[in-house]
Amino acid sequence: MALSEKVDAFLEISFPNHDSAPYRDLSLNFKKVMEDSPLEPTDRLMNVAAIARSLHWKELENFAAAELKELGTGDAEIQECFESAAIMGMLNTYYKFKGFLNAEVLPDYARAGLRMNSLSKPLNGKERFEMMAMTVSVVNGCPTCVSSHEKALTDIGVSRDKIHDLARLASVLKGLSCLH
Repeated sequence: MALSEKVDAFLEISFPNHDSAPYRDLSLNFKKVMEDSPLEPTDRLMNVAAIARSLHWKELENFAAAELKELGTGDAEIQECFESAAIMGMLNTYYKFKGFLNAEVLPDYARAGLRMNSLSKPLNGKERFEMMAMTVSVVNGCPTCVSSHEKALTDIGVSRDKIHDLARLASVLKGLSCLH
């Protein structure tokens, strides 16, 4: 079965009897970004996994993990997708805190003092980690982190089209999660 058919089946099971205009828009947007994107299928699904964990959406986590396994992704790499949501949840919260502060007090908070060693050598590679970090940051609404990870992605050569699709994917899944 093609990924597009699997996405359709997932949506039918997850949203029985949904036929509202917002649901149609969101489901069509999800299918489009999953079917027609400059992102590789593995990249799409790794980001779906990270976003699902960030949104506490277990059925979507299971869907992404099953599809990643079918593509040959190992359990440790899938687990890292889920864990990227955890580390970014910490960082998004901290950097949003700093963003709320007045400029005159920021020097008092110059050093985060948060352990982030897991960011140095991700199993899925730097590019994929940065992609997941950005999508989770979009979902969590952290402007500082979104900007930082967008820059990191462009600095390593990821196209703006791919970055745009990552933001679209995060946005659509956030919307769908509100209907779940």
